[in-house]
Amino acid sequence: MHSFEDLKADTYYLVRLEADGPVQLVSVLMETKETVLLRSYLPANEDFFVAKELQIFQFIEELDDDKAQEFENIYAEEEEEGEEVELFEFEEDDEE
Repeated sequence: MHSFEDLKADTYYLVRLEADGPVQLVSVLMETKETVLLRSYLPANEDFFVAKELQIFQFIEELDDDKAQEFENIYAEEEEEGEEVELFEFEEDDEE
């Protein structure tokens, strides 16, 4: 069985943290002596600490470099599309 201590930085993993929980894509952002700081990516980025000694309920897979790049490209495209949105400023009329 895998524990959080087994996870490496700069690597994406598909895991299920709880028996009735969803499959999550996570990566290790940093580690301390006793914990790891994880980032869960979907549906929104969420960072949280987990004790290294805790067991991962279901370790599904470690994403290889190609799949990791594919994931990053999907979200890079969405960010670029979001940047194209133009914001309009409305000027107030100075009617007195």
